[in-house]
Amino acid sequence: MNTQVLEWLRAGNDDAEDIVDLPWNVRQVGENHYVAEHPKIPFLLNVIFMDGFVRLAVPSGIETIAMRLEEKVKVYHTLLILNERMNLLKFTLSGMNDEVTLRVDLDEKSLGKDEFNDALTALLVGMNVLMDSLGLTQEFQEIVFERLALMVFERMQNGASEREIIEFLTKKVGMSKEDAEALLAELKKAVREDERGYI
Repeated sequence: MNTQVLEWLRAGNDDAEDIVDLPWNVRQVGENHYVAEHPKIPFLLNVIFMDGFVRLAVPSGIETIAMRLEEKVKVYHTLLILNERMNLLKFTLSGMNDEVTLRVDLDEKSLGKDEFNDALTALLVGMNVLMDSLGLTQEFQEIVFERLALMVFERMQNGASEREIIEFLTKKVGMSKEDAEALLAELKKAVREDERGYI
């Protein structure tokens, strides 16, 4: 089942209507632990294979460990309400910093591609509902933008041409040509200012 799930993620094309049919970039980060990403999806997907289950986990970036008590209570209350409302998907706390994490556990025995796609869709919808419920939509958009900027920087450092980057932004991310060119110009300007800062 492990190879089948990873194949569902890796295969596909950028014009796909279902999330599972997008060509995700998948890399192994530990034993039975993989991380998948696609530029159109605003999060990193952790895929963990464990004792007959496939766990899909998405860190939200919201760490609750250092929050004041009333903030924590508000967040935890929101998570419990959302857990009651959402099917398939659960909101949990993970790691040393009690990071809010979206999670779906799927039974390998009965798992098909449709159910896997439903799980990915639930994670995407859940992330948007979570940010909206906590009043963090603006911050979330900034995080998504930063992630996209890092992907472009990485391509620039690896010697990608401007044409290749514009093609990545229009075909993979789904931006208009004008927006892609404006973003690239902004990033190039930021790189030049950064380099000047070291002189």
